Amino acid sequence: MSKIAFFVYNLYRILRNCYIAEVLIKDIDIKKIEFLPVTPEDLILALDRLTRFKYPEIKYYRVFSELLCKYLKKPKLTKNQIKELDINVLKLLVEKIWNESAKLHRPCIKQDKTLNRTLLKEILATYNLNEEIKNLVDINININAVLDLIKNKSGIPVNLTRLLAIENDTKNLKEKRKKFALRFPVEKVILCEGITEEILMPGFARLAGYDFDRNGIKLISAGGKNQVAKLYCELKDELKIPIFILLDADAAEISEKIHCVLRNTDSMYLIKHGEFEDIFSLNLIKRTINKRFKNICECCIADFKQTQPMTKTLSEFFRLHELGDFQKSDFARELAENLKYKTDLTDEILQIIDKIKNC
Repeated sequence: MSKIAFFVYNLYRILRNCYIAEVLIKDIDIKKIEFLPVTPEDLILALDRLTRFKYPEIKYYRVFSELLCKYLKKPKLTKNQIKELDINVLKLLVEKIWNESAKLHRPCIKQDKTLNRTLLKEILATYNLNEEIKNLVDINININAVLDLIKNKSGIPVNLTRLLAIENDTKNLKEKRKKFALRFPVEKVILCEGITEEILMPGFARLAGYDFDRNGIKLISAGGKNQVAKLYCELKDELKIPIFILLDADAAEISEKIHCVLRNTDSMYLIKHGEFEDIFSLNLIKRTINKRFKNICECCIADFKQTQPMTKTLSEFFRLHELGDFQKSDFARELAENLKYKTDLTDEILQIIDKIKNC
């Protein structure tokens, strides 16, 4: 086959597939579709993903696409075809497959649309959505039947635990969140640089009397200071709720860039001296190391009173005492486990928590 003939043949196939896709999208008869029942495990996973703290357009399309690709047998649609579906057609497909599958697994559990309306209201109060996505998230799926599948399970995510807590009473949501540490509805986002802050800030705040889960605080790590500005610019357009930004002292240039686009509802804090690790309590550091390595070495506060960054000091301490490589995230988890006393909170940590509380 010549190159020209091969090109024409491939072009024909592409155009033909596009035509077929268009016909499928326009002519789907919901009453005639064929599908496999969604497994209980996949229904639970879908509900979990739909109710996580993530921008609705991303999570809804992803969850719906995965369900249709896996369980819709006729017509068989690709992810690209699903993306091109009319919103109302997409919703009807998902509703039919979800609700009939839920009915198969839990035939006695009827849908209470009050819970759906509550979650919809919460989404609209949290995110900036265009009209198309507002339509997408307003979907009539039987959440109650899926919740019945997990009532006796342990170790379920906090977003699903929260749904179980409010299923039969959707009033006084903030009071329930406060009482049971349910995190949702989320009222404020903390944007930080890395994993150390993500691990330790909830524990520091709890010790200071300001529990993040009880007060609707969602903490997000950007994965490094250079990613904070980029992520903030995304979040400020996606979210209606306030954002608090926590940066190390060496991120002054990044803070200036953010300040130029900072919303009136948002605030930012630069650590005064060095990195996040530099404002830790020396007593906490000493206690954590001595507990872990009590049969190998013993340290004192003087070992960590250095002018250099704390991460470098700790790395050298680990090397000199042959304790292996110093890993920031592992050490942060150990610090979190050893948080006990108010004195574990330095003045600057308390200042940060106070700023978060009042922003």
